[in-house]
Amino acid sequence: MIDRHLDPLDRCLYAARYFHGHLMSAEYQVRAWALFHNFLPYCPRAKIRQQYLSPFHKLTGFVYHDNWLQNLLVASSLGGRYATYAIR
Repeated sequence: MIDRHLDPLDRCLYAARYFHGHLMSAEYQVRAWALFHNFLPYCPRAKIRQQYLSPFHKLTGFVYHDNWLQNLLVASSLGGRYATYAIR
């Protein structure tokens, strides 16, 4: 199950030449990927889509907006309270 999440991260890191650059830029890259991964909607054909729109919705139990990008913007504008909670 963990490979389902790590394979896309590995592809993202490979495309960016892994951690080429400073340590902080690498940390920002992984954090940005985790945010997108948590807010991107589930596939419409997936069974879980009947109950939840995204991993963030499954974790918190609510959504701010029907659009996943609006959810990301609103959640991250709360001082990172819910966005950092969703990464863990």
